[in-house]
Amino acid sequence: MTSILNLSGLNYQGGNPLGREIRALKTEVENLKKEISALKAGGVGGNTVGVAGPPGPPGPAGPAGPAGPAGPEGPTGAKGDTGPAGPMTYIAMPAGVMPSATPAPTA
Repeated sequence: MTSILNLSGLNYQGGNPLGREIRALKTEVENLKKEISALKAGGVGGNTVGVAGPPGPPGPAGPAGPAGPAGPEGPTGAKGDTGPAGPMTYIAMPAGVMPSATPAPTA
């Protein structure tokens, strides 16, 4: 690790580029720490409680959630009265009124 941090490490003649980058990052972190402490001392970003503004307009309704499980089956109801007879579904036609289907000749 010392060869990275020292200027002549890893046989670089014009300086150690990796060590130079690490030193630059260290100084940047130190500068940022100083700025943060100055901001906290000035009251910005500290533990101060902000004042709430007026409420905004309500947003759109979200999508419906998934359906829940089905509940238990209820009791069977009482049997009702028999209703009136409906129309006839089959009408007997006399023979010969409708032509009967003849099978097609096969080759």
